[in-house]
Parts: sequence; C-alpha cells; structure tokens
Amino acid sequence: MIELPNRKHRDRWVTTAVLVALFVVGLGVGRAFRSEAPEPAEVVVDTATASGVERFSAVNDTIRRGDTLTSVLLRQRVEVQEIGRILERIRSDDLFSPRALRPGQFVTVSRDDYGMFRGLQITLSPEEIYRFDLEGDSLLASRVDVDETVRLRKFEGHIVSSFDEAVRRAGGDYRLTLKVADVLAYDVDFFTDVREGDWFSLLVEEKFIGGEFLDYGEVVYASYAGERAQTEAIAYRWNGGTDGGHYTPAGNALRKAFLRSPLNYRRISSHFGRRLHPMSHVYKHHSGIDYAADAGTPVVALGDGTVEFCGWKGGYGKTVILKHGSTVETLYGHFKGFAPGLRRGARVRQGDLVGYVGSTGNATGPHLHFEVIDHGRKIDPAGFQARNQPAEPIPDSERAAFRQLAEQVRGLEQNLVAGQIVGIETLVPAQAQLALADPEAVGSLR
Repeated sequence: MIELPNRKHRDRWVTTAVLVALFVVGLGVGRAFRSEAPEPAEVVVDTATASGVERFSAVNDTIRRGDTLTSVLLRQRVEVQEIGRILERIRSDDLFSPRALRPGQFVTVSRDDYGMFRGLQITLSPEEIYRFDLEGDSLLASRVDVDETVRLRKFEGHIVSSFDEAVRRAGGDYRLTLKVADVLAYDVDFFTDVREGDWFSLLVEEKFIGGEFLDYGEVVYASYAGERAQTEAIAYRWNGGTDGGHYTPAGNALRKAFLRSPLNYRRISSHFGRRLHPMSHVYKHHSGIDYAADAGTPVVALGDGTVEFCGWKGGYGKTVILKHGSTVETLYGHFKGFAPGLRRGARVRQGDLVGYVGSTGNATGPHLHFEVIDHGRKIDPAGFQARNQPAEPIPDSERAAFRQLAEQVRGLEQNLVAGQIVGIETLVPAQAQLALADPEAVGSLR
C-alpha cells in the first residue's frame, strides 16, 4: 500500500507506479527488443486514496508485424473516441510518427478498478518513451525523462582471425564492430586489409539506463595499425553537434569521396544475421578485383553517382555500372540480383545497396567482379584509392578547439588500459569534459 501525496495528481502518479512495476518484471527499459510477440502481460498496483484502496492495472502489449497504433489500441479495447484523441495529441504536439512503430516495441494501457482507460505508454526504444495521462477531461502527453548515464571505455586488441572476433575478445559486441567499421571504412577494408597481428585501440561511449548497459554511443577515438592499413580518427562536432564527424589528428576528414570497398560490414551483418567474417579469397588482376563471397552478399555503391547501366552484360552477367562525376565509373559484375528499384538514370548515394553477389555470366563460383574506369580506361583500384579525395577538413574557426580536444583524447587513450573508464559530461565530443574517474571506481564495466 502506498499513500498518494494528493488526489489531484492521482492519475498521473498511478501511471508512474504502474510503469515502475512493469520495469520490475522486465518489460520496460533496459531490455532488448524482441521480434516475437509474447502474450500481453498485466501488472496490478493497489493504491491508497482518501476513500480507500483503488486498484489500477496496466497491460503491456508487444507490437507485432502488421500492427498499427490504432490496431493495438483496439486490441486492448480502448474506445475509438480515446484513440482519436491520442492520435490528435501525437500530431498536434509533433511527438513522433505513428508509422515509426516496429515489431518488438511496447504499448502499455493502464485502467482503473472499473476498467476505465486512464493512461497509455508507448515505448519506441529504451531511450524514447511517451506517456499519455487522462486527468479529468484532459489528455496530457509528454516524453518520459530517462535517467541515462554515459561513460567512456577503452577497448584494444590484436587481430587473430577477424576484426569482429577481436572486438568481441576485447569485451565489445557486433554493434561496436559495426560502429567502428563505419568510421574507418574509408581507410580500412575489413575484408581484405585485415591481417593477423594488426592492432586497434578505441575510446567509445557506453550508454546505461538504470545501471543496465543499453548501447554504444559515439566512437570518440579509433586507431588501427596494420600491415596493409593504418589510420587514426578523433570525433569532433560543433554547432550543437550538427556539423563535424571524424578527423585525423591533423584535422583532415576521414570521410572521402569513395569507400575503400564495395563490400560493407553493416550491410553484410543485416543480411546474414550478424555473421561477420573476412572474404575467403581476393584476386587482383589487370582489369579489377574479384571478391570471393557468399551468394547473396550485399554490394554497395563506392561513392555518390548515377546508374549508367543495369542489366545483362555478356561475360559479366548481371552488372551495374555507376558514373561518378564526369570521368570516373565503377563496375560491379556477376550479380545474383539487383537492389529493388535500381534502374538506369537512378541516383545513388555512397553506401547504398546496388546488388547481391552471384555467379551469373562467365563465373565458376559466386564472387563480385569490381572495376574502376577512369576516362574510359580500366585502372588499378588500389592506385585509384591513392587519389581518393577527403571531405572538407576542420574549418579554421574550429582548429584551436579541435587541437585541444585531440591532444586531450590522445593523451587519455595513452594513459588508460583496456577496460578502464572515464566520466563524460555530454554526448557532444567537441564539448566533452573528460576526466579520469575516481581511481577506486576505474575498472572493467563487465
């Protein structure tokens, strides 16, 4: 039994009490979202009021494939009139798009002892939760303040078989692998450049809610020292985080006009269910590179461009040719199939899906045949990468602040050992105040 502070705010307090109860049974924040849809779970909370004990209940329903917010609320027997009010508040307050609902997210409906609708909670993610409270004739809407803690952790290790395996051995998981691969994708081809003994070091934000690990945030620092690839990246943002990215210690952008490889860790992870591994063989010859890869492996555009050709091309089989600017083309051959909607004249962005590895045309097995054509001549892709132009460097107005942060971050990376943590006051690295935590508190997070 819990005594309410006053009757005026009873309904809102009850919604909070029910929310806490749901967290306790593991249906709230801090839990991984699942694609399967368990049966709706009910939590009952008894509350003390001036007139005695009232019982409030909440039913937590998991979004299923094909659900809409309206269909979920109808399933929970919410009246059509209330559903209309909820949708109107979402639109008028510009809270979120109801189309943002995805399988595995939660909708929680609370009722009083008489079965009357009292409130609603929509959990899009552990960090994004919306609450709707019925107070008299008014429906109040708000975003729930989530108590999120961000800490900075150092990861380091060496390659034995693959980069993903090394990250896991260092204490990370596939999500960290993908984040780092995205940052370093312009300088490191994680399918062809990785060699046993290569070394990496990372400073990465880790997000916690209620003391439970949620996800990785910004990759504040990353370095890779290998036989075939070397790079160093520092995150820097300004204008409230809207400008910036990752830069070398000299202030040059890591982002370039072209990716280093048409095979992308993130695309392959999403296609094969997080099964990340190096390519079995890579063959270089005068006309390009052959990547031996599993049939169906996603292939991405090396850079921004226009589809010059999409179809069957003799011995190349199903082929895509992209035109980048006025002189450069990239060719992707032996596809099993093309990206949905891809056609001649379509615009593509760097990293967009263009097709899937196959063995069409003159191919003895599944592989990607990749070429770079400059001024009508086939050229060595490795030589072409040497001319790959980076994006804009740090602007002069930000140089001093960047140098100060870069020195601080690099010094921190040198002084920490793997698994140690530091506190961080903000998620914007350019404004982050980094300081070693209490020595007694510094240590492994897991």
